[in-house]
Amino acid sequence: MAEPDLNAGESEALRAGIRDVLEREAARDRVQSFVASGLTLDQGLWAKASELGWLALAIPEAHGGLEQDFSALAILYEELGRFVAPLPLAGTMLVAEALATAGSPAQQAEWLPRIASGEIPASLSAGQSTDVQLSTTGDTVILSGRADDLIEGAAAKLLLIGVRDADGALRHVLVDPAADGVTVIAEPTSDQTRHLAHVRFENTAIPADRMLPGSGETLNDALLSHAALALARDAMGGAAAIFEQTVEYLKIREQFGKPIGSFQALKHRCADHKVALEASGAVVREAVHKRANAAPDAALYASMAKFYACDVYAAIATDAVQLHGGIGFTWEHPCHLYLKRAKLNQALFGTSAAHADRAAQLLLAA
Repeated sequence: MAEPDLNAGESEALRAGIRDVLEREAARDRVQSFVASGLTLDQGLWAKASELGWLALAIPEAHGGLEQDFSALAILYEELGRFVAPLPLAGTMLVAEALATAGSPAQQAEWLPRIASGEIPASLSAGQSTDVQLSTTGDTVILSGRADDLIEGAAAKLLLIGVRDADGALRHVLVDPAADGVTVIAEPTSDQTRHLAHVRFENTAIPADRMLPGSGETLNDALLSHAALALARDAMGGAAAIFEQTVEYLKIREQFGKPIGSFQALKHRCADHKVALEASGAVVREAVHKRANAAPDAALYASMAKFYACDVYAAIATDAVQLHGGIGFTWEHPCHLYLKRAKLNQALFGTSAAHADRAAQLLLAA
């Protein structure tokens, strides 16, 4: 199905181009090699993404970007999920959105071209809450404390940290992770195609002009919706890929002289997964359409898409391991990569229960 905010030709051309690259750059053996390496960034894949302009998709033209709407970025998120590609795109794109919507002209001019070119991967907290104290001295901001759940944080060259000022207002600060008094420590996750990190600040002095002037709760809500949809599209792509692989396996695996896919019980299980996959995909596509068009209920649909698509992905990936039999439990088979990705998707930027609550609150407030 074509994206609602791109014509069919544009949508399919973009998808085909991304998929063609990922079939080479994120092939199964390359992903497995990255997982085994323990690295935090696939430099080759990052360089290819930079070269092809993927990082510039949603960045304004004035700052070296392609200025596409969210539906184009959503296709990229989905295809990365299909290949469980180890590319730290979401964190970087979230920081880019924060700069584009809430940064000063000087901040935008300094950072957005460098993000668009791939010079600086970026990160922010997937939990969107920190224990960082902020104080101001003249033209300097002092940070102390710790921020957790930085998505791909150890690979980042720019951090966006949410802090509360003395009045309790939410502010966002740009931080160089290599600055004095800043310590970033990677935290491995079960999904080894990605990682989290935490950062500690020890009376870290940051120039006051690194604080986003337009930051606050409105920005936080917008970033949460973006993150929710990024994960929903990743889940959509991953669920479709592992479901297709499972169906193909059921066609060739034989028991009692016939393919196990011909057994009624397994047909019913696959049919149930297919229905859930199509239903969740419809919700996600509608949510992307609403965000691309700045609909009033875009945040509601983003949360619904996140918890529905991520839960469907986890259910399909879990059953895929079972339906593959013994081979599905092996390290060499990709089943575990999809299952681990699905489980982390459920937890990042708010659990399914948290997004169900957010959707309910938004619905009641409408």
